[in-house]
Amino acid sequence: MLLYSYIKLNQIFLFLFFYIFHIKNVFLKYLIYYFFVFIFLIFTNMGNEQKNLYDISTILEVYENLEEKKWIEELLDNVKLKIFNNEINDENIEEFKSIVRKITSGYYSMKDKFSEVYRDEWTRYFEHLRAVANIVLDLPNPSVEKVLIALFHDSIEDIWASFENIEFISGDSKIALAVEALSKRPWEDYSDDKVEWKKFRNEEYFVHMESFDSMKFYVDELIETHKLELSEKEIEEVIQNIFDVKFADRIHNLSTQWDINNLDKVKRKVEETKEYFLNSAKELNPVAYKKLKSLILELEIKLADVQKQVKNII
Repeated sequence: MLLYSYIKLNQIFLFLFFYIFHIKNVFLKYLIYYFFVFIFLIFTNMGNEQKNLYDISTILEVYENLEEKKWIEELLDNVKLKIFNNEINDENIEEFKSIVRKITSGYYSMKDKFSEVYRDEWTRYFEHLRAVANIVLDLPNPSVEKVLIALFHDSIEDIWASFENIEFISGDSKIALAVEALSKRPWEDYSDDKVEWKKFRNEEYFVHMESFDSMKFYVDELIETHKLELSEKEIEEVIQNIFDVKFADRIHNLSTQWDINNLDKVKRKVEETKEYFLNSAKELNPVAYKKLKSLILELEIKLADVQKQVKNII
């Protein structure tokens, strides 16, 4: 049927062409005719390709938007449940709306900024930020500040945002302060010896995480640097937020850490957690402590199983 339609259309085009142009030379008639048919097909095909590309990109965009809509709704539902106990009424509706605006703004801002950043396993880095935001809501005393810090927590270190950027987006200098405290210092602050500065940079960062007092010393330095005026109660709240987000971050890291092809990294993450995070977690967030201990045990069992299999092969 399709072939018959093309033949009939071809006959019609021939008739119209000869009728309009009245070309006497038969060879020339066909030559000119098929030249125009060729041009017509090229443009038609290009149009179809562009249309197909447009259709595919549109479908993918719609799918992605639907997925993101699902994820942001899940996060906001979690906020509603954990912070408001699923009770939105006339007294707190305005507060809830304000929180929704803040989280939505931070969420899409970080999604855009991290759009081309991927983790080692080639998943979008933003998935990690979103996961940490949800985990921090499952820990004791969840708050919108902790959710925002979780969404922003790698922005200074990984996409070179600044304290001022975070303060502007979040509208809160305490959130920007927490994010900076959770960030390793820029590479240019260290020596040119790559091995040396990498080691020193990590050690310096982890030392801050060893205890409330060591973090307070560092936060006080940042407060002075940015000329902030905070009460002791506000500083203590910022430090607790920093630790809770870091515990959530480490919980997600360990829960996605297993890689049979990179056992050295798995071992390193386990040892880091045991050395620098367990004591502070035990003191400041017992729930996070139990989760971290459980994840460490799970990874150590897997590592032991691999070692056993290797010995059996040998």
